[in-house]
Amino acid sequence: MNFQYYETLQDKSDKYLKYLISQIKPSFTEGELKIFLEELSSKPTKNKQSARMNLKNIGDDYDTIGDIKSLKAAQLKSLYQIFISREDNSKFAVKWRFYQYFKYVQGFIIENFQVNVSKDNLDFVIEMEEDELTYIVCYDILDLNNFNSGVQAIKKYSEKTGKVPNRVIFAAYKTYRNIPLEKDLDINDLEIASEIWVEWNDEDRPFNGEDLLLVGNSELKIAGFNFTSIDDLLDYVYEYSDGGQMSIFVQLNYFSEVSGEEQEVELIWKGIMLKENQ
Repeated sequence: MNFQYYETLQDKSDKYLKYLISQIKPSFTEGELKIFLEELSSKPTKNKQSARMNLKNIGDDYDTIGDIKSLKAAQLKSLYQIFISREDNSKFAVKWRFYQYFKYVQGFIIENFQVNVSKDNLDFVIEMEEDELTYIVCYDILDLNNFNSGVQAIKKYSEKTGKVPNRVIFAAYKTYRNIPLEKDLDINDLEIASEIWVEWNDEDRPFNGEDLLLVGNSELKIAGFNFTSIDDLLDYVYEYSDGGQMSIFVQLNYFSEVSGEEQEVELIWKGIMLKENQ
């Protein structure tokens, strides 16, 4: 089973919540946690038209781990609802879950990652290798109005900076079918294709949120709630392991609040992960 909604938890103690939050992977760096908490506590801008881009570099302190010991009850609750039970599907929640996912998704070599902490529509500006730019806009529900607002935010930023993205991604919890993806975006007289990334929970994945995932031939032990599909899990293992012959096991109900029975361990995936240095 997956983790319960926060309000139905029997144990809401700081100790238990901090234990679960310590299992969020990839771990928050000191800088990431600081920016997350600052944005979490910021008050919404009354006049949306006055909001300005406030970009901050993020993720470059990858050798640090954020300290959760001093987190307050409200902060623990938000982290639980966003990353563990995934019951919070607001724009803010989608934005930060997307960021966590983008840290290990394959196929991207990131030179510089910037997050916008203002209330403007453009959420991330990512510089890839060979000076390629990716702009990302996040929504809870991507309808046509939100899509058009995101496009205008991208155009405005591109006109101001003189930089045109090579890639535009709209990330959302849900989306409507009338988004005109077949039509390229016109940005500074250049035609740019757009993509939609929708959060997806694979109900047939071979593990649940309360399970512990064990990666053979490595020290990786990962809570199941970090992944919504086997593909996401494999991307993470590829990024954070040395590759080679790999076996992934699941220990059932490891994180259950009450577990009086001996927990089973099952093999759920076996294969070879080849990396460039192998």
